[in-house]
Amino acid sequence: MIKSHQFENIGWTVGNHCNASCGHCYSWKVRKDSREFLTKEDVDCIVEQLKRLGIKTVNLGGNEPIYTHGINIEETILPYIIRTLNDADIPVGLTTNGISFIYLDQHYPNELRMINDIDFSLDSPFEKEHDLNRGVKLYKSTIKAIQRSVEIGIDCSVIACGMRANFNEEHLSAYLALTKHLGSEFRVNTLKPVEKVLLDEMPNRDQFYEGFSILMNSTHCITLGESCLTAFTEAGSKGCPCGTSSFRINAKTADGRVPINPCVYMHDFKTGDLLKDDIFDIVESQEFQAFANRRKYIPSACQESGCKYLEVCRGGCSARSFLVYGNLESKDPYCPQEYVNEHGKEPNLPKDPKIGCEEGIRVHDNYLCTWIGKVNEDFSDERYSSISTFFLNSDMDQSIQKISGCKQNHSDQGESLVKETTL
Repeated sequence: MIKSHQFENIGWTVGNHCNASCGHCYSWKVRKDSREFLTKEDVDCIVEQLKRLGIKTVNLGGNEPIYTHGINIEETILPYIIRTLNDADIPVGLTTNGISFIYLDQHYPNELRMINDIDFSLDSPFEKEHDLNRGVKLYKSTIKAIQRSVEIGIDCSVIACGMRANFNEEHLSAYLALTKHLGSEFRVNTLKPVEKVLLDEMPNRDQFYEGFSILMNSTHCITLGESCLTAFTEAGSKGCPCGTSSFRINAKTADGRVPINPCVYMHDFKTGDLLKDDIFDIVESQEFQAFANRRKYIPSACQESGCKYLEVCRGGCSARSFLVYGNLESKDPYCPQEYVNEHGKEPNLPKDPKIGCEEGIRVHDNYLCTWIGKVNEDFSDERYSSISTFFLNSDMDQSIQKISGCKQNHSDQGESLVKETTL
């Protein structure tokens, strides 16, 4: 029996291979040494465990999901995973660089239409920057996939990892213009430094609040899971959802286990085996209790500071705090009280915004410290008055930079697949 948490929305990394080599990837190191693949029997076992726990939504991501069986895309069981979750009445989301969407659209259109909503990764709104960061030319196919998703009526968003190089007015305004023209939503996860080398690529505190001020004053908010923002907006999630209402199923390990961890970024807290252990026992483990207790009791550093946002923020993002400071008792580096202390005022965020999508659900609602918005009709960027001028002007005006440092061996698999497929 669940004692201290109620899990609803989770993520699932269904394979160990990806066709891109993003410098900011949060999972490549824990995936790279495993050649173990999920079987259909494994999938049945895992989904049955999720049903018992009462899980409401599952998002498939973490690697490029079509690659459930390594580089051998023809052997994929992603369609089987989607069907099995659908048969269990669990809405499915998909996070993709475009390749999984393309393959499903061409070979498994029925399963594609079972997906509730899709996130398409763009590290930059500008083609050359995005492709440079991915290590493979994916931008054009991703844009076509977004247009196709909108065409066939699957709710979708552009998902960006907010980093120091792309979380600024120039890039965010371009993202907003692009998503408005495409008809998609826009989603942001700010960078979590799973490797120390990424610390300098995080947006600083001022950039974090200034960036979200730009976003939230130009959009209708669909999901607000960043409790540091909730402290000022007075709407959204209170405290970090990870380990209390959400968790991540990991890819199958080299020793044949399927462990889970309270947060997708927190590999040090990985525990259990969904193929052998009871899921109720796993989510009552010490690793999960550490996250539940942080949200419930609030970190000591926050309590000792006399913060007026204490009950709403509840310490902010657990992963961000741990990865920056090395423990769960520290404040979020984007602490709202420290921002006010430095500036003497709150950031220019909207108060009590209406939150939610026009219809249906989103699988990332109360899952991860994330934000999703839909661009307001009156938003405009004079540089990008139409989708054609966007691609023309963005290509001409940009001095290309690398968004994050690539640390993996580049793969040409994504580019070769793009060349072989059309939309």
